[in-house]
Amino acid sequence: MSTHELAVELFNRLKKVRFIVIAVSLLGGVAMILYARQKPLTYTSTASIFPLTSTNDNTTTSATLSAILGGETQKSFSDDASINIIELALSRTTREEVAAMRDSARGDSTIAEELLDDYNRHRGLLESKIKIPASRHQLIIIASDILKSNLNASVNKNNMLILNYTGRDPGLVRTVSYGFISKISLFYIQLKAEKARRDFNFATKKVDSLRAIMNSQDARLIAIDKTTLFTNTSRLEYRVPTENLIADKQMIRQQYAQAVANQQNAAYKLQKATPVIQVLDRPDPPYDVHYKSPVIYGLIGLIVGFLLVMLIFASGPLITYAREELHKAIFGTRDVNASKKAASAL
Repeated sequence: MSTHELAVELFNRLKKVRFIVIAVSLLGGVAMILYARQKPLTYTSTASIFPLTSTNDNTTTSATLSAILGGETQKSFSDDASINIIELALSRTTREEVAAMRDSARGDSTIAEELLDDYNRHRGLLESKIKIPASRHQLIIIASDILKSNLNASVNKNNMLILNYTGRDPGLVRTVSYGFISKISLFYIQLKAEKARRDFNFATKKVDSLRAIMNSQDARLIAIDKTTLFTNTSRLEYRVPTENLIADKQMIRQQYAQAVANQQNAAYKLQKATPVIQVLDRPDPPYDVHYKSPVIYGLIGLIVGFLLVMLIFASGPLITYAREELHKAIFGTRDVNASKKAASAL
């Protein structure tokens, strides 16, 4: 079969089934249009966050940014602790805490309940309804998975955290975005407060211990004074123990003063725990709206349906043509029909 014969055969075949080709193509286009229309609109918020620096916690701004954003430097975000802020934002703990938050603007219901209700109200035709579980723990877990699939955190070229959340309700998108920012900030505050609290408790125990030691030294000095009441205290055997105790007490007093200073410093840090991040671009409307264009999807369905039907009805001649071309490539350019006749004669 020559190329011309193949073209003629294909044209005749498709001419006979032209109405089927048109019908299937239109059906594919309509199906894709319905698919695009049933997909809900989504809204994406964007928030840019940077850390606040303090000369008491960090030496330079660059060290702070690199530490909080998980850079190559090994210097901590603060003198207390270090954690990658992206991992913090995407962690299960943060997501579950956000899901457990209550929204006072919507009847004091939890964000988890609002997420499931929003999903069920705006779900597409191909999406199954999520049944709200009776257990609060299970509710939080399901909502946490929804937040995970819709949340994205990254770092831009200026070392700023970019937090994006995509949802189907713009009001809920705003609530969830601010919830994540609040929990991230609160985490660092709690981390600093916990470190300061432990330092304060340690310094308090140290102060109490040193005070007890000084009291014991005073008791020993009093005991020595009582036992040497009628002796010559200018003699070396009576004077040396007293001098040693006084020297020890002086050294302990210095340690006690240092411990008290550490206690006051820890108490000051405990009282001044403040947010260590600040929002530059707030996640407020207008949001980026995403939707599937029915026109584009309709054209895609039309083209795919047309090509699919053509491939089905043209497969016979194409296979025959390919088989003959393969035979020619292997056995030469002789007439295939003549070869068949010679083979049948034998």
